[in-house]
Amino acid sequence: MEEILWLGVLMAILASTNMNVGKGMQKWKVKVFGKKKEMFHRENVGDLGIWVIGMIMTASAMPLFSLALKFTTKTSLVSSLNGIGMIGLVLFAWIVLKEKIGYQELGGAALVLVGTALVNYFNQPIEQREFLLMPFVLSASGLIGFFGILALFSWKTNKLFGFSFGALPGIFIGIGMILGDIALVEAEGDMIGQLSNPYPWFALIAGICALVVTQFAFWRARAMVVVPTINSFVILSPLIMEYFTFGTFLQPIQYLGIAATVGGVILLTYTDAQDRIEGVGNG
Repeated sequence: MEEILWLGVLMAILASTNMNVGKGMQKWKVKVFGKKKEMFHRENVGDLGIWVIGMIMTASAMPLFSLALKFTTKTSLVSSLNGIGMIGLVLFAWIVLKEKIGYQELGGAALVLVGTALVNYFNQPIEQREFLLMPFVLSASGLIGFFGILALFSWKTNKLFGFSFGALPGIFIGIGMILGDIALVEAEGDMIGQLSNPYPWFALIAGICALVVTQFAFWRARAMVVVPTINSFVILSPLIMEYFTFGTFLQPIQYLGIAATVGGVILLTYTDAQDRIEGVGNG
């Protein structure tokens, strides 16, 4: 059982790393779409190719998250590992973009690792799981409705744009995770059998919505606001929906670990000196 759990943890780390590094690559080259038909010219094809690779990496996160959910019993356990992907993004910035890593990045990485360790070490597996569909629909609709209205306000006023348009993709990804978990419960853990129920397909739609809204966020907002907001809501939104859907509780020290992980994500991304993705977006 312990080996199976760690296989799920490894799958979640790989999914998170792909998602975060993929988003970094998309932000890096998203401006290529501003060149319209010229983006297919020889001098711009490389930038377009990098964006496409980033999109594929981001898209690969959803099936990997589904695999991770198969080997664990809590969506929140998988979502809490999303902070590890931020460390991957920082390493991407260090290796590819030749950025320096300072005490802030090291401190953020340490918080993420400590927080993740607390969540996983004190995890208590659940033997039998059932889901309540209507409470899930209501909690997910409430989150989308609130932040959707905030996004419309932000679109018109340009206030809180990065936060609202960063929160929505994080919520959509969280919804996709919960739907993926519901699909596996409905199929009794059968990865192939789950494709016969509608939930993984709704999860795919949620993932596409996250991808589209993320591009809007990257186009107008600073990545130093968008990225930590997306990652924080990927971690936090499943906690809310998981409670209403599965009745899942974590131990108090695990909530402390999640708070440490979110704090580490913010430290890893938020800096006045430079924006580790925004700076590349100009290139």
